[in-house]
Amino acid sequence: MPKSPSHLYLISGDDEIRIHAQADALFHELAGENPDDFSVDVIAEDDRGPRAEMLRDVMSSVRQPAFMGGAKTIWLKQFSGFAQEPAAKVKNDPMGVRALAEFFAEPLPDDIFVILEGVGCDEKKGLAKACAANGQVIWCRKPTTGRKGWREEMKRCISEVTAQKGITLSFDALEALVDALGGDTTLIAGELEKLVCYMGGTEQPITAEAVRELCPPYGDQENWAIGDPVGNRDLPGTLSLVEMLMARDKDPDGTARALLYSLGRQFRTFISLRIYMAMNRLKSGMQLKEHLEAMTMEEKRKLAAGDAPFATGNTWRNKFQADQAMNYSPHELIQAICTVRDALLAINSGGMTPPVELERALLMILPKKGTSR
Repeated sequence: MPKSPSHLYLISGDDEIRIHAQADALFHELAGENPDDFSVDVIAEDDRGPRAEMLRDVMSSVRQPAFMGGAKTIWLKQFSGFAQEPAAKVKNDPMGVRALAEFFAEPLPDDIFVILEGVGCDEKKGLAKACAANGQVIWCRKPTTGRKGWREEMKRCISEVTAQKGITLSFDALEALVDALGGDTTLIAGELEKLVCYMGGTEQPITAEAVRELCPPYGDQENWAIGDPVGNRDLPGTLSLVEMLMARDKDPDGTARALLYSLGRQFRTFISLRIYMAMNRLKSGMQLKEHLEAMTMEEKRKLAAGDAPFATGNTWRNKFQADQAMNYSPHELIQAICTVRDALLAINSGGMTPPVELERALLMILPKKGTSR
């Protein structure tokens, strides 16, 4: 169990993925893997957004001991209102962050543990100072590519995830993964999951060769970054990545065009996979992988020269893409290609800008997650 003078923890910064992962791990370390409902109090933000009521609930929960006695763990989960903490000279405090800071200026009871999780807390303001004085503050910040030391920061981020998942990376593999991901921490978990499948489980250390085989280079990120969230029908994740790519690129129009062309290629591949799987009565990506691995290279080349261009590619990549293709019905795959075509035609005819057309296309293609097969 982590040691703290008052059992108070603030986890904040700008890296939402790592913030939540740290908070989740800490919660289970404090409360146990299967905590008793009477010994925990999770106050989570919902679709209504951050509310002052949530902070009042935290303070109220601190004042109430565990229902059945013993230690109590309180988790303010994924709170997005810390940035609304007013400056010292401002009297108005509508969100109540300053009131929360004043509340935690006093030590907590020995049987109370509090985790405050969320983006946007200002380390120069009262809440961060109170938590640093009476507990522990954990900052999770995104590595900024090009800034001195960013590679070491990214390595630490990757190491945090591998430690949690029991994954071993060779030194060269870690370097190669940093090359592949750049400073985008949102991609770490997904890429590691693919690599673990490729290696056949966590027993084998992930090699640099595996990383280079499955993880495209960071320099080409705009051509592949949204492939996984699109395949998984993750609209928020896709739009978030697109926004990140647009913000960092000096030519957002060119990036948007490249992403649209990439979408077109992805859905054409999905259609090829679905047709081939239907013809061979294959119902999953794993069945496709085993089917292709049973072929000779000459048989694969003949398929690739015909209607199955994917046949000579990496069988694990084919498995992942086939599983993603199954998230769409055949009709939806055809409509997706038509949508991409219409977006490119609109751009070329002087219509809306490429970023606008890209967003419109994504909103049409990804209206929901996990459709009927």
